[in-house]
Amino acid sequence: MTRYALVTGASSGIGEATAKLLASEGYAVALLARRREPLERVLADLPECEDGHVVLTCDLTDPASITAAATELSQIFGGLDLVVCNAGVGYRALVEEINDKLLDAVFATNVLGPMRLARELLPELRKSDRAVWVNVSSVVGRRGIPGQAAYSATKAALGSFAEALRLEWANEGKGGIAVCTLNPALTATGFFEAQPNPGDLPNPDLADAAGPMDVAREILQLDKRPEPERSLRWKWWLLGALTPIFPRLSDRMLAKKLGGGWQAPTR
Repeated sequence: MTRYALVTGASSGIGEATAKLLASEGYAVALLARRREPLERVLADLPECEDGHVVLTCDLTDPASITAAATELSQIFGGLDLVVCNAGVGYRALVEEINDKLLDAVFATNVLGPMRLARELLPELRKSDRAVWVNVSSVVGRRGIPGQAAYSATKAALGSFAEALRLEWANEGKGGIAVCTLNPALTATGFFEAQPNPGDLPNPDLADAAGPMDVAREILQLDKRPEPERSLRWKWWLLGALTPIFPRLSDRMLAKKLGGGWQAPTR
């Protein structure tokens, strides 16, 4: 039986890779992003599906746009089995450099958008026998990093949102809706080039970064066997686990790992 999936941020990077992988596995995929042209390009590369794929243009910072996209999806698919909440924007800036408009946009896209989307899509997920929601967060959601305080904060909020949602949706629908948080580390996409960087802070070295298809495979596995949370780099998982228990040790380890002149606090 065909599984119906929605992938946000499907026009490039992890979202595009996920859409292609799901389609190759026989899923009917709804591609969602702000601009139609790149979505149409991705759609053209998807293998044909008997139930058809669909393109949805939606601005996740606009509540009305989210409602309209959810309504359109309901009319076309008539139900939903998997949501991959992947869309997100970065912001590489020291706190003293933060611009209010950019800050609002990062939180609106990375936090408020997924929350509103969950509200609007819940009726469709209730129709599924095995519904799964995957938040694509980040390792920096469990261990904030300097120079990306705003982005780290949004990913921390996304993780907290998923924790609450897991219990809220445990008895929803026909068999409960599984809620998963996936925490990729560095991924070789155009993410860093696209994000605002007013102070021209150096971008990380992507030589050993995962590829977007590596992350997409993890998403597919989560749909098959949901887990509450999965981190893709054990060292970052360790930093996140240490932070609430041994914050000073975590700070020292992170400063050493990052280099670049960052120093752990002494008091």
